[in-house]
Amino acid sequence: MKKIFLVIIIFAFSTAFQTREKEVFICTSKSSKKYHLKKDCKGIKRCRSKIKKITKIKALNVGRTKCKLEKIKRQ
Repeated sequence: MKKIFLVIIIFAFSTAFQTREKEVFICTSKSSKKYHLKKDCKGIKRCRSKIKKITKIKALNVGRTKCKLEKIKRQ
């Protein structure tokens, strides 16, 4: 009985903390080529068009690359 309970707990924790697709921010101007991890990034603050939140995969698919001003080194 303890083993079954333990398996259920482990399963619940592993499914509860699965990561969603990473969302990033992009500037919708024609000249914009980067995506940003944070909405308060210095690079995206320069945007004079609309700022849009999309998944990282979609940003990569449309040719965006990570902003070099981001301090976090994760992808």
